[in-house]
Order: sequence, then structure tokens, then C-alpha cells
Amino acid sequence: MDSRSEAALANVDPNLAAKVRTAADQMSTTGTFLLVVSGLRTAAQQNALYAQGRNGAPGHIVTNAKAGQSMHNYGLAVDVVPYLSGQSGALNWNTGTPQFQAMVLALKAQGLMWGGDWVSFKDEDHFQMPGVPANPTANMQADYGDGGTASLQAIWGKLADGSYSA
Repeated sequence: MDSRSEAALANVDPNLAAKVRTAADQMSTTGTFLLVVSGLRTAAQQNALYAQGRNGAPGHIVTNAKAGQSMHNYGLAVDVVPYLSGQSGALNWNTGTPQFQAMVLALKAQGLMWGGDWVSFKDEDHFQMPGVPANPTANMQADYGDGGTASLQAIWGKLADGSYSA
């Protein structure tokens, strides 16, 4: 994986990072390389994304989740897209292409949940850990605390032991 992807994976649940790396390694054998566009987001970053396309803010709506309502805030989700060609340059955001669908299959084969399977708001570059609901539970939000490393590691531990089962 490239340095941008590794930087994004450095702050997410290590189990999530391992699953993404495994899928990326498998994809690279076919000549398709992946970019992790987004990993962990702070509350401020999430609220800025939520504001996009609303109340006159520039851009288009990309999320319905405010801070604390996205698995990105918990380090349990990543946004991933394939490069069109090679290991850098233009990205393939066209979800209908065989290349994009192969990436989806590779990440789902690692057990990750795909936002493209959601009914109400499809998020086709979004992949998150299995065993949790699409959106954080009240218990997860309470455990989030200040969103610091200790809080996130506690959440990841609870996910691993099944405390947040979907």
C-alpha cells in the first residue's frame, strides 16, 4: 500500500487495517492498486463533511452522519477506491466497473461490511468492521469519551469481545 493509505490505516482498528491490507495485497496480484482515502475522522472533520452541500456550504452531500454517528469516528471504517491504472494518479470512482466491483468483492471476502449494500444512503467507497451495526450504538457513543487513543482502543477491545454485536 502507498504511504497515504498507510497513514490512514495507522489510526484505525488494527484488525480493520489488516483486513484492508490483505485485500489490497490480493488485488495487487491482478494489477489493481487501492487507495485508502479516509480512515479515522475527528469530530470536527466529520462535522465539516456533514456540512458539505448543506445550508449554502460548497460541495455536495457526502454523508448523513454528524460527529459520533459515523464508524469513521471510532476507527472502524475506511473509504477505499482503486487507482485507474498503476499505483498512483487518477482514481476509479465508477462503482459499476469490473475493477471497482473486484475491489468490493476482495474487501467483503475479508468480512468487511460494504456501504454500497445499505438501502437508505449508499456509501459505495465505505467499508467497516463486521459485528457492529451500520451506525454507532448509544453504548459506543458513550464509550467514545474524548475520542482519544485510550477511548478508541477500549472500543476496539469491546468490539473484539462482542460487546457491540450487531
